[in-house]
Amino acid sequence: MIPIRKITAVEAVVENLKKHIRNGDFGPGDQLPSEPVLQEKYGVSRLTLREALARLAALGIINVRHGKGAFVTTAISLSALDDVLIPMFPQHDLNRMNDLVEARNLIESEMASKVAEKRTDEQIACLESLLSYDDEILDNPEMFAERDYAFHFALAQMAGNQFSLTMYQALYRHIRAFLVQYARSIDDRKEALERHRPILKAIIDQDADKARKLAREHAGICASFIKKMINIKE
Repeated sequence: MIPIRKITAVEAVVENLKKHIRNGDFGPGDQLPSEPVLQEKYGVSRLTLREALARLAALGIINVRHGKGAFVTTAISLSALDDVLIPMFPQHDLNRMNDLVEARNLIESEMASKVAEKRTDEQIACLESLLSYDDEILDNPEMFAERDYAFHFALAQMAGNQFSLTMYQALYRHIRAFLVQYARSIDDRKEALERHRPILKAIIDQDADKARKLAREHAGICASFIKKMINIKE
């Protein structure tokens, strides 16, 4: 016999509302029917309905505005996405960190290429300002990590793809944790930050292929660091 999992009334409401949203019956920004209407539709109590709505809100699917109702979110919820990623990055798991670096390799190389195709003078000035740093930043692993991340995050914003930007934001804590660990393990942090300059040069020259290649090589250095740490641990 195949066991069939029994679901609660709350779960049934959650799944049905998710189905309606997935099918486009309620689009981004649309308001869901009022609580009395939903109660009658599903034949559930007010408490059951509110718990179902709370679960959808926790998943980042809807926003509940007190006094106004429930609305389908218009953007990916960073907090919900961050919670989903928690099991992927147990602390000090080098193999998972290696997966993270490989993911960065794929994302960042394409972002750099896209920015190179359509960069503006204002964007170039912004990127150049992020490559201006002093000894305080170089001497502090935390500040180093923030500045390194800031350069790549700026590229994510400039690339103009909302989905990839949200994914990159969701990875912030994990990328930053890696960068802090990386900063504490290298002797020349200035050299590490200076590796961004060839990428910027390719962007200024609007050489998309070169920007992609250099960004991939840049991420590859981080991948080599992780592999070295894995070998040491083994």
